Amino acid sequence: MRPYIVLIFTALLLAFYSGRYILKFQGPGAASNSDLYEIAKVKLSFQKNVTPYAIVNFSSLYYSKEQMQLLNPSIAINHFDNNVITSKSDCDLKNLVQSPLKNFSKNLIWDQLRCGKRLEIPFWFVKKPPFMHPSGSSYAYLLYRRDIQRHKTPSMKWIRDNLGYFHLKEIHEIQKEQGALGGIYGILAGLNEKSLVDLINREGTILTKDFLLAKISYPKNFDIMEYRFYLRDDLTQFLEKSPYQISRYYRGKRCLYQDGPICWRYNVRHLFQMINFSTVISFGGVVFIFALILWLLFSKIKQDKLEDKRRKMALQVLTHEFRTPVASLLLTMDNINRKISSFDEKTQDDFLRMSAEIYRLQRLTEKSKHYLQGAANKGLVNFQFEKVESVEDLVYDVTIPVSERYEQDITVTIDNKVESFSLDVYWFQIILKNLVENAFVHGQSPVSLNLWREKNNLFVKISDGGKTEMSFEELTEEFSKGNKSSGSGLGLSIVNKVVKEWGGVMIFKNNPTSFTLRLPNKE
Repeated sequence: MRPYIVLIFTALLLAFYSGRYILKFQGPGAASNSDLYEIAKVKLSFQKNVTPYAIVNFSSLYYSKEQMQLLNPSIAINHFDNNVITSKSDCDLKNLVQSPLKNFSKNLIWDQLRCGKRLEIPFWFVKKPPFMHPSGSSYAYLLYRRDIQRHKTPSMKWIRDNLGYFHLKEIHEIQKEQGALGGIYGILAGLNEKSLVDLINREGTILTKDFLLAKISYPKNFDIMEYRFYLRDDLTQFLEKSPYQISRYYRGKRCLYQDGPICWRYNVRHLFQMINFSTVISFGGVVFIFALILWLLFSKIKQDKLEDKRRKMALQVLTHEFRTPVASLLLTMDNINRKISSFDEKTQDDFLRMSAEIYRLQRLTEKSKHYLQGAANKGLVNFQFEKVESVEDLVYDVTIPVSERYEQDITVTIDNKVESFSLDVYWFQIILKNLVENAFVHGQSPVSLNLWREKNNLFVKISDGGKTEMSFEELTEEFSKGNKSSGSGLGLSIVNKVVKEWGGVMIFKNNPTSFTLRLPNKE
């Protein structure tokens, strides 16, 4: 499975870099001289052929530096606080008497109005600087809100006459309350904060939701701030005929060319025109390879699932079919057992060995049934660990019948420290039986089995006097068997998988041949 995954990631990388090359992702400042020349031509052609929606001379609308600050979004508050109008908590603490020797103070006059110490508003109050109250609202907006608090609707004539003294964010609020103001201020009220910052910084071009603002150049001696307002729809239609598209620039955004707050990029149609035939073929080839690898992967997964279902089906059939002859053999064995005293000694020994094999076949059938019932477990093997008081007896129960069957001797050495140990009796017997049989069939005399315990691990070593040129991987591969074998070639493969699932380790040496197992104690 791993080679398929490597191939998929390779195809993904190839597809990504091919697409990156085709689409020509370019960062800021990547435009060539010809691109800069073409962009300049597009800008000039646009101004010559498209009529502006409006021309706004900000120097005439906001004739002083103080008044120009009414465009700055940073000096105005976002939410108006009515306490600036209604609160009289500090009126007794303030000196609200104007000294005749001092110039007028707009803030003092407002405090007099708020505290009820003055009834009339001076005619110059709105139109003379400073225009902003320390609270973050313009004095014009404070008067507007004061009339509303007093349930006196401000006249539209007064509002229109004093629009140049409201902060632009306040005009936006007035327009929401009083309806569309129309004219230049109605357009300016629709500008967001970022556009207002660009306006304060006198950027050459400013892109808003509805307009493109293009600054008109004047000689440096004339401090004139004037912009042409073009409709965004007119701009979109014009750029459709060019190879470019524009958007507002944000930090981290990739652009072909950054023109102040404007980001210039190739449009999709022009990008595809730039792609040559060989590049398209290369990219198509990568996509084809990627699709082919995906098909191979899913075919492999589907085939593996089908093989698993087939093996499970075969095990279900064998388990089910074995139960009937096993039951019949057990019944026959019970009938013979009643007459065992009439048999000679050799026949009785043969009958006992046959009985042991029948019982082993019965346990195998039951284990297969339990395995199928526990197939939802995460592991390959469904263990049933239990505490065994005499591991030595368990070892002899396995080795003696195998030794007699193959008519070969085995030397069993068990350390005194091996006392009770928690293990799965069935799988432990399977492991020992397969390793001992392997030594008898493929090895040479002498065959020995050593058993000892170190801390919380049980060590089992089966060795013989032979040697092999095969590696551990070759020996434990499924259906791998030697010339002398008459089995299926699954013995060592089963042992290796069971030991791994147990959490143990299997160590192999080829000269002389030996297998050493380390099995952890499963409490």
